[in-house]
Amino acid sequence: MAKWTNLEINDLQVLTDEEIRDVVAHLTLMQEPLSQRQADLLTEAELWLQKDEVEVRDYWNDIASDAEVDADTLASAGWGTDEDYGDFGGDRY
Repeated sequence: MAKWTNLEINDLQVLTDEEIRDVVAHLTLMQEPLSQRQADLLTEAELWLQKDEVEVRDYWNDIASDAEVDADTLASAGWGTDEDYGDFGGDRY
């Protein structure tokens, strides 16, 4: 795509995220080896997109208490309570 041929690193600040993704896609899919300018542009564009990513928190590593994590680990290893396996005490045979 000739649209991104003369793009410089400083031009990234005026592009939308969608346009920056297009630049990354264009440079990534090029058949010939990238020039140093193009490689630098690709690196900077990828870094620019990473800045805007939302941090995803992992419940079991960031939020759950140690007791919750320990209980889940024991249940997954077969040492859980009856409730962990869906038996809540009703309808005994």
